[in-house]
Amino acid sequence: MVKVELGQELQARERPIAFQVFGRRYGVKKIVDQWFGVGETYFKVEADDNNIYLLKHEEGQDCWDLIFYQNPALMEFHTLDEEASLIEQLRFRTFTGKTDRMSIYLN
Repeated sequence: MVKVELGQELQARERPIAFQVFGRRYGVKKIVDQWFGVGETYFKVEADDNNIYLLKHEEGQDCWDLIFYQNPALMEFHTLDEEASLIEQLRFRTFTGKTDRMSIYLN
């Protein structure tokens, strides 16, 4: 669960201005996007650490959750490596099929 501080002004009343995760407080620099689901409101925000976070407010329970986090610096490609695939450039590792443990769902 995430603790969220809401704005005090009338137009910002429903919008997060800061949030706290694992005891660390993040200020919201800007709200990148906002959309509504059934009984839920989502806020995609840029925090003061320059990362992007997706916060979800469940209206019925009046609780907040952190859905995802993204570091935009890792998404920027200053120079594309012709030898590396896009997957490798995004710092994912290619699955070779060799592992000590296999999921029972891969049969």
